[in-house]
Amino acid sequence: MGYRRNRPKLLPKKFLAIREFLKLDKVQMASTLESEILSHSGKHCGTERRHYQIRSAHISEYERGKPDLDFFVVAAYARLARVTMESVVDDVVTVTDFRKRLVSASQSTVDDELSVQPFRKR
Repeated sequence: MGYRRNRPKLLPKKFLAIREFLKLDKVQMASTLESEILSHSGKHCGTERRHYQIRSAHISEYERGKPDLDFFVVAAYARLARVTMESVVDDVVTVTDFRKRLVSASQSTVDDELSVQPFRKR
């Protein structure tokens, strides 16, 4: 028997909310996610750059909650939306509240909720 990991139930709806907020179609979202992942993976972490191929069909699957997601994909969605990853994955944050956070994050010049600093080895 297969084992299915616990996952946030609202995650697919939040992914759709992010894409709609950014006003991107599925092809554009796939391309934007690929670029975002590539720009944040690799050299600053002391690892080699990885290529992620994301197709528009993957976006549909993410928005339906089908595949087990890679951490880098979830992080890229959060960065693109300028919200914390916690607000994306925490079901305590409803989709309605999440949409409000999207608007709030886009209107602020300095997003206090998110301060993304590249991970650096010490």
